[in-house]
Formats: sequence, C-alpha cells, structure tokens
Amino acid sequence: MNIGLIGTGTIGSGVIALYQNNFDKLKSHAKKPFKLKTICDLDFSKCPYDLSAFQKTSSYKELIADPEINIIVELIGGDEPARTIIETALKAKKHVITANKLVLAKYGKELLKIADDNNVSLLYEASVGGAIPIINNLKDSLSPNNFKEIVGILNGTTNFILTKMQKEGADYSVVLKEAQKLGYAEADPSSDVEGLDSSYKLSILASIAFQTEISIDQILMEGITKISAKDINYAKNLDASIKLLAIARNTDKGLELRVHPVIISNTHPLASVNYVFNAIYVDGDATGESMFYGRGAGSIPTAGSVWADILNIINESAYGTEKKQTINILPKEEIASKYYIRLLVEDKPGVLAEISGIFAKRNISIKEAIQKGAGEDAELVVVTHTIKEGIKNSAIKEIKALSCIKDVASIIRVGI
Repeated sequence: MNIGLIGTGTIGSGVIALYQNNFDKLKSHAKKPFKLKTICDLDFSKCPYDLSAFQKTSSYKELIADPEINIIVELIGGDEPARTIIETALKAKKHVITANKLVLAKYGKELLKIADDNNVSLLYEASVGGAIPIINNLKDSLSPNNFKEIVGILNGTTNFILTKMQKEGADYSVVLKEAQKLGYAEADPSSDVEGLDSSYKLSILASIAFQTEISIDQILMEGITKISAKDINYAKNLDASIKLLAIARNTDKGLELRVHPVIISNTHPLASVNYVFNAIYVDGDATGESMFYGRGAGSIPTAGSVWADILNIINESAYGTEKKQTINILPKEEIASKYYIRLLVEDKPGVLAEISGIFAKRNISIKEAIQKGAGEDAELVVVTHTIKEGIKNSAIKEIKALSCIKDVASIIRVGI
C-alpha cells in the first residue's frame, strides 16, 4: 500500500523521521508491504530530514489523483484547505488519517458519513492527546463500558502555565511569556488559554464515548486568563491545585460538557499531571476508573499515533463509524458546581452580610468565607456549596452592582 503525506511541518516531519528510523519496526507490524511514496507541501525547507527518497508535489489534487496511493495523511492543520483535502480524498476512495481536531470538531459528522459512503476509513488518533492512545482505546478495549465520565487535561500550553504558576508563585502574564519563549505557546495563544483547543478535543472524545453528535457551542467554555497567583495560593491552602479540565459527565438529566479551570484536590490523579503532559481519566461501569497519561504534543510522539492509524488501515483493522444515538445535552445554565469566588471589596463592615443576603435569596449556601487584607487590599473569598450555573450567574450580576464591590476578581469551580 502506498501512502501520500500532505504537510511536512512539525507532525509531518515526525512521520517522515519514524519512517526512516523505525521502518523495520513498522514493517514487522504490517501484514502488507507499504511505502511512503509522495509528500506534498508548498515549502519543504522546514523539514529537517532527507526527502530525496520521496516523490514531491505542491499540489494536493495531484497527490490524491495518483491511482497508486491508497492512504492520504493530512497534517497541515487549520480549517481550510484541510477540510477540502480530507473530503476530496475520501470521495476519491482513499483512506484518510488526520491530526486535525478543528476540522473533526466542526465537520466530523459529515466527513465520517462521506467515509462510510465510499467504504473507506477516516482515522484521527493523533487529534487528541498526541502520543496518548485514547481514541482507539475508547473504540476498542473500553467499548463495553457505559461511561460515567471522561475528564482530561488536554492542552499542554495551559497545563505548563498553571504548573509554573503553582510551583513558582508567578503571575499568569509572566509565565505566558516564558511559555512563548520556550515554544510551548503560540504568539497568539488564545485558542489554548481561552479553552477552545480543549473544547475541540472534548467534543471528539465525548462523541465517541457517548456515541452522540456534539457541537462545540454545546460546551461550557472558560479559559485560564483570569487565574492569578493569589488564586493559586488559595488553592494550596485547600490542599488543591488549579487545572484546566475538559469534562464530559453522564448524569440522569443529560450529558454535561464543560471546559474550565477547576480547583481539584491533590488526592485526585489528575492533580499530579504537570507541565506539558496530558492525561485523560475515564470512568466506566465495566472497567471502572482508568487514566491515560503521556505527551500531549510534539513531533515524534504525535507521529507515533499517526503511524498507529496507518498500520490499522494496512492491517484492515481500522474501525468503522460508530452508530450514534440521541442523548440530551444538559443546558449550560443547568450544570452544577461548587464555586470559589474572590472579590475585591471596600474595607468596611457589612460587606459579607450584603453578599450573604444575595445568596440567601437564591438558596445559595456558603461553605466557607475568608476575609483578608485591609484598605485597598481588602479581599473576600467565598466558597459555595453546589449550585447551578444559571443561579450563580444571576447572583454574580447582582453582587457586581453592590457599591462595596470593586471587582469580581476570580470565579473558579471547585472539584470535579
């Protein structure tokens, strides 16, 4: 079988490196002969490996039209032309492998149907978790489960930032600059730090695990940009850490879907996942609790997942599109959590009483209240018992209108 590779950037270069350095190992797992025949890019100069053994083209249409090529590997990223490339290849009855979480989150339903209609496979292990083999495990060894929840640290950039803040006491803006300098964060980091990247990945995982169609706008999404060193210290006092978590939980009222920072107890296994590493915690009724841990990005680690998909196609062990079912997605305002709320307040008597009155009208119970500082530095931290998102929002709106409130500095959910 012949393979065509589109994109020789970070992941594409890793695919080439493994082909050149680990060919004997790859060959030992393949039931049929295979060859990486043609590579496609507009600029090959950034690939650090010898490309002399491959045919080259700058036209993806030319590569897809080659009747000798059976498998197309799309690794250019972004929306277009990646979506068009995948669709064109599938309609040409080529198997497709991609690491493109954006395209899968936005167009996965349509593309998987096209794959089915043309009796070919669309595989995407590398789209979530880099080297972590979570997608094939959800489809294979974990498939007997009715899943209770999937909780993941799915973005290395945000995990690096929050880990550094926790270990060094530095503020968000300082650590972000360091992450950019080290290449862990883009010049425009918004997709990572605002939670969009993790939301794309959650939509992919949840759609497989719960066998339903998920739109990105059904996911409650908040990023980490408002997390401060003060919040990190408050979490430490609770013997907890702050992590950006992607959560899909099956409840009796519907499927919760959310991506946001969480103050998570240090006894939970996800609390120990640090720096650029990713992890996915899975709880099912058959196998119980499992956690998958590894490098969530990087050239060679992610390329390993690409080659796993290639070998599945070569060995005719690729999975078909799973049947979908209709599941109620819980409205965002119905999602319930405990909340940590940090307020900058006037240094005068009665502040807590005013806030407590607003909470009491909505049957919001305060678990803990801490007043710190004086004068311009006066703060009030409130930790609530479990309340719904919509009720929290209405209470915060009224609290912001109080004359004694200078700012609602942070709102962070407590516990998974």
